[in-house]
Amino acid sequence: MKVVFRVDASIRMGTGHFMRCLTLAEAFRERGVQTQFICREHTGHLLPMLQQKAIPVTVLPAPATGDTPPGEDYSAWLGVTQAEDAGQTIKVLNGERPDWLVVDHYSLDREWEQRLQPHINKLMVIDDLANRPHECDLLLDQNYSAEGEQRYAGLVPGHCKRLVGPRYALMKPEYVAHREFLLPYARKARRVLVFFGGTDPDNITGLALTALSIPELRHLMVDIVVGANNSHVEALQRQAAKRTDTTIHRSRPSLADLMAQADLAIGAGGVTTWERMCLGLPTLMVTIADNQCPAAEALAAAQLICYVGHSSEISSERISEAIIELVSNPGHLTEMSLQNQLLVDGLGTLRIREVMSPTGTAQTRLRAACEEDVVSYFDWANDPEVRKNAFHTETIPWVTHKEWFAKKLNDPKSHLYVFDAEGLPVGQIRFDKEGDEARIDYSLDTLVRGRGWGSRLVSLGLELLEKKEAIRLRAEVKPDNEASRSIFLSLGFTLTGSRNNCFVFNRGPEERAKPLQ
Repeated sequence: MKVVFRVDASIRMGTGHFMRCLTLAEAFRERGVQTQFICREHTGHLLPMLQQKAIPVTVLPAPATGDTPPGEDYSAWLGVTQAEDAGQTIKVLNGERPDWLVVDHYSLDREWEQRLQPHINKLMVIDDLANRPHECDLLLDQNYSAEGEQRYAGLVPGHCKRLVGPRYALMKPEYVAHREFLLPYARKARRVLVFFGGTDPDNITGLALTALSIPELRHLMVDIVVGANNSHVEALQRQAAKRTDTTIHRSRPSLADLMAQADLAIGAGGVTTWERMCLGLPTLMVTIADNQCPAAEALAAAQLICYVGHSSEISSERISEAIIELVSNPGHLTEMSLQNQLLVDGLGTLRIREVMSPTGTAQTRLRAACEEDVVSYFDWANDPEVRKNAFHTETIPWVTHKEWFAKKLNDPKSHLYVFDAEGLPVGQIRFDKEGDEARIDYSLDTLVRGRGWGSRLVSLGLELLEKKEAIRLRAEVKPDNEASRSIFLSLGFTLTGSRNNCFVFNRGPEERAKPLQ
């Protein structure tokens, strides 16, 4: 399998598009997939990063007319016409049809994609704007929006699979690793992390540092990260030298360690938004590009961040006021931290990889559930399709679920297993002993429904349970759930009656499951 990425970084467009593509490429390389980048040589490119990681890259020539136009005219970011860029990209492919071409560029749309279609097998678009039509097989928009997939209604073909929302945020594995060892957020804010992306042309970092330098906030420790293309480094160093407990960090491959240590972040609305949320780090946000505003406003409306406004209209005094308000309310920070972590679980990269390169059925496995699975179970339990087929169809609150999950994990009469696709949890099965029977409950993640994995999940579960004890099994299925009815009948269960408006299926210990395929 080969995946080709067409993406750029520059002073004008920043580094976020490039970094999220690099994250996905590294996830594919872990699976042995061949990857290649095609990047234009803009001012502020990150080509050495690819060379350091030994990722093949073909460089397109720099724009002849310069590449730093003012404003947010996205079509000018490319530096050439779409037709010219498409021709150069096709020439690089040299007749070799990659399995996937991933394009992440605000300057490119259906016109460019239609030119590339004859030269590739499948095309994935990564977008944030929902402002132009695309000709693609898969669309990823990791932004938070009340509209969800409907943002792209009429903008993509009918066959295009749309993955929309922070659940699919592309994130490096170190964020998930740090998340597993984080203690619940319940502390007074002492340490602040400031980062405004790889470029920060208007030096909002300096403005935030001014805000943190008033006497009321001088007790806070401050970490400032300066991006690779930031032109204000020397000025920031002079400014930081005048404030105690202030550290300047140069560009680094990951912010996960600094985020894990911080109690509050001051930053923009780019890709680091989802990294902060994954680690439950409350954020005071200043948007630095127009395209960041809709998601910032939606997150603020849901009380998931503190949004103080756009960089063109913000002052250091307004930032100071917002920081004072936040640090004086630890309860609000704690709740924001929890809701952030529930929204972004850090598994987005694995989900995208699973969609583009599905795990073979034979490679799926079952493992015992553990405490770290509580959020996955919460998501599965509140999946609309699961709630529709449940006895109680109401949404389950987090506190109720957390108590239930802890109780089940420690109940010797319950056995909980997670269905795993090469490291990605994609379903669960549970056995609850009630008298001389064990009642079965199972569900699949929406990502893998339609693959016929329900039978595989239940079969693996029966296999594990039967190694522990021989017991009569019971499954209760709503009449309109034909998929589950077929699964239990195919595995030797017999319809024995009805209960609570559900069909009841039973299987005795002497009736073994059919061998797995």
